[in-house]
Order: sequence, then structure tokens, then C-alpha cells
Amino acid sequence: MPVRGQAGTILKRTDIQVSINDLVMLRGYGAFDYLRTYYGVPFRIKEYLDRFESSAKGMKLKLPVNRKKMSSIVSSLLHKNEIHKREKSAKNVGIRFLLTGGYSLDSYLPGIKPNLFILIEDLPQYPQWWSEKGIKLMVHEHNREMASVKTVNYITAINLADERRKRKAQDTLYSSHGQILETTRNNFFVFKGNTLITSDSGILFGITRKVVLELAKKKFKVEKRALYTHELKSCTECFITGTTRGITPVVQVDNLKIGRGRVGENTKELMQMFYDLVKRECE
Repeated sequence: MPVRGQAGTILKRTDIQVSINDLVMLRGYGAFDYLRTYYGVPFRIKEYLDRFESSAKGMKLKLPVNRKKMSSIVSSLLHKNEIHKREKSAKNVGIRFLLTGGYSLDSYLPGIKPNLFILIEDLPQYPQWWSEKGIKLMVHEHNREMASVKTVNYITAINLADERRKRKAQDTLYSSHGQILETTRNNFFVFKGNTLITSDSGILFGITRKVVLELAKKKFKVEKRALYTHELKSCTECFITGTTRGITPVVQVDNLKIGRGRVGENTKELMQMFYDLVKRECE
């Protein structure tokens, strides 16, 4: 798919070139964000741009264009890729913002001007049973560096891929000194009866997380607080939230079955509420 190039040009993905002395290549120094479309319309793009700007600031990188221009670029890229002409299901695509450290003069410090790329991508495909039957998580002791910033550093998550396969887990749940944080790319929630609980520190504050909290307050009691691994034994339902999948039920963590070991009714209700909101805002 065409993407936005370094000099303000639109390029095919295969035509993008990044110099080896860009700090994202040399040191893995860069920030990104990722949103998606529903029905061909970017979902909550304002919130994603807010977070991207915050991540750039946290990395001490200056965005080369303002948010109005970025939003305009996204629109032009969607049009260039003819998303509006596609069949209904094919209108769902990912939009990636990537801000690199720029061309470094000493292979260590950021360049004078970061490089910004905006890409239109096919969404990753996940098995349907993940949503219908729920997934398994494995717990790993890890606290992401600069947790509130969406950096390109996914070393731990990727390095654990083989371990996840061996343990037949679909994702990793990070914890630190007994406190539950988040998964590799998603926020984590638990229900205790009709009370919804999610961590409020040491995590990346997801946009889908924010939407789910908005919806949940209409129906359930909500607690944003420190959540601990020992509490998993007393929770009745679990789920994770993220851009690509929305809400995904969790029915097992390590060897512990959550609740009755199947997707809970409260989770199902939130999934429907989220779907209805997306339809209202984007269809």
C-alpha cells in the first residue's frame, strides 16, 4: 500500500528507504502509534494523535508536521489506497505513525530532524475463537521502560514468542513485584462480580481502554487502581483491550482458570457495547 515518504511524497511500501545511520536502526530509538479504521473511517483519531504527540515529547523528538497536517495526510492516504471503494470488511485497515530518532551524526544522539512515516497497513488477522472462547495468558516479570510512552522497543515481547508457543499462551501478561501491569500490546481488565478493575500506573494508557472505561461506567462499578496477581484467584472474568482486536476475553492465566473458564456475561455485554459504539461513530 502507498505510504507517506520522508520528503512529503507518497511511496509504495517497497520503495521506502531509511539510512542506516537513522537512530531507529542503530539504537532502536523511536516512537510510534497505531490506529485503525472501521467501515473505512479512522476510529478516535484525535485521541491517537494526542498520545502520539505525548510519546514524541517523552522521547524528546519534535514532530516535523502538526496534527492537522497529519490528519490530512491520513485522509489522502486512505483515498489513495481507495479504501472507500472496497467491500465492507476490506475497509478495515491499520494506520501507523512512526517517528524515528533521525540521522545521527555520532551514532548515539538523535538527529536534528526526526523522520516521520505514516503507513496504511492490512490489519493482523486473529482466530475467531479468541473472541468466542477466550485466550490464555502467561505471566512474566517485566516493567517496560518508559511505560507511558509508545516506543518501538518490543524486545521482551518478541523474545518471549517461543515460550508462549511452548505454553500454548496467546499473549504475555507483564507483572512487577506482584502487581499486574499490561500485556505485550494490550491493557488488562478483571471483573469481580459487577466491579470492573484495571491498573492505573506503570502502563501505556490505551485508547480502547479509555473507550471501554467510558462504556463500563454506564453499567458497572469501575475501579482504576493497583491490581495484584493474587487477585486473579478471586476475579470472575478477565479481558484485554487493544486497537486491532477491541475486547478479547481471557479465560486462563498460566494454570489458573478464570471464573468458570469461559467467556463471562459482563465481558460479552461490554463487547457488544463497544461494537455498537464503533458502529454509531464510524458506519
